Amino acid sequence: MANRDTPIGFRPAQGIGSQHVYKMFRVDSNNATAVFVGDVLDLDGEGVGPAAADAGVSAAGVCVALFDSEGIPVGHPNSSVSTKHLTASTAGFALTSLAMSGTVYIVQTQTGETPTVDDIGLTSDHIATAGDTVTSTSRHELTHSGGGLQFRIIGKVEQPNNTWAEHVDVYVMFNESAFGVSGEASV
Repeated sequence: MANRDTPIGFRPAQGIGSQHVYKMFRVDSNNATAVFVGDVLDLDGEGVGPAAADAGVSAAGVCVALFDSEGIPVGHPNSSVSTKHLTASTAGFALTSLAMSGTVYIVQTQTGETPTVDDIGLTSDHIATAGDTVTSTSRHELTHSGGGLQFRIIGKVEQPNNTWAEHVDVYVMFNESAFGVSGEASV
């Protein structure tokens, strides 16, 4: 059976010995792009915002929760933000799993490409596809073509119906980020 095409961005992996460090960052209202849980975030002088593909050394980490400008979870009845994401030009806060060495995430690979076991240890960038505003789901994925250094592939998620093929869910670590993680060898 083929893997399902259901990108939901990056999510912290559990149970494989990784240590996650979280920090709350400000999302400035100058942000021109909506922010979703699962998005790779860029660090700048104003705080964080969604990272363009290949954020490189400006990547802060992955968004794990969003809050309005008063610190209330977005989508909550008392929140000034009715959606479960921060729309463009909306100030708020993003709880971020920092892009630290050893932090592991799960992400789906992009449509049209077929990673193999030989890709373990190689690097690749992410695709910054716009999130789904109906479900408030991130649509960031891992690219497999053209190389890149942003993430290192460390394995396939071992679960039923997840095979080395198009749309495989893989474990990755940041290979380059705002916290000095960097390396070589791309897909």
